[in-house]
Amino acid sequence: MIINYITKSGPESLLKAFSRCKELTFNKDEFLFHAGDEVTHMDLLVSGDLQVFKYDGNMNEVTLTFFRSVCIVAEWAVIQGIPYPASARFTKKSNILRMPLSEVQNRLNSNIELNHIVMHSLMNKIETLNLAINRGLTMDAMQRVAHFLFYGTPDSLALKQTQMASLLYLRPETFSRILKQLKDQGLVDTKKGEITVLDKEGLLKILA
Repeated sequence: MIINYITKSGPESLLKAFSRCKELTFNKDEFLFHAGDEVTHMDLLVSGDLQVFKYDGNMNEVTLTFFRSVCIVAEWAVIQGIPYPASARFTKKSNILRMPLSEVQNRLNSNIELNHIVMHSLMNKIETLNLAINRGLTMDAMQRVAHFLFYGTPDSLALKQTQMASLLYLRPETFSRILKQLKDQGLVDTKKGEITVLDKEGLLKILA
């Protein structure tokens, strides 16, 4: 498969790709960008957390994803040359490295590794989006939670439970109740707010 020949975007390779870029600090609840803003740069989240969301017809926030460091943010809008399709707000004090568009173009033209990194990052986001669409369209609340935990990555399972509930379009109390049911069945464990999957086969049976 061609994926085997693409450089994976680990923290070290990402930081190397953004070397000599300007570092910026943002406080909790500050926006990185708003939906409709023009794209003038590409950002790397170095530390902290970032919520990406849109507003529905009633002006309620609909969470699309949470970014955790270290990762590229909104590279699809950068590559396509389109305005940001959603808004992004920091959930804690965070740092980013910022690369101007002119520099992005220069480095993409001269650095094959950066091309691989961006491609790998996009593929990861597409996979995450496909999983989210599958959950939202075909599953009830219990199945959504089981699906999220079954396919969870270390980053997604490290999110706060309120953030997980937001991603699954569930009320926090509904998510908490379902999590307790899964814990009572011995499928997961929760200690100090952290979720550990104990029985992936059991989660799979819920999905089936």
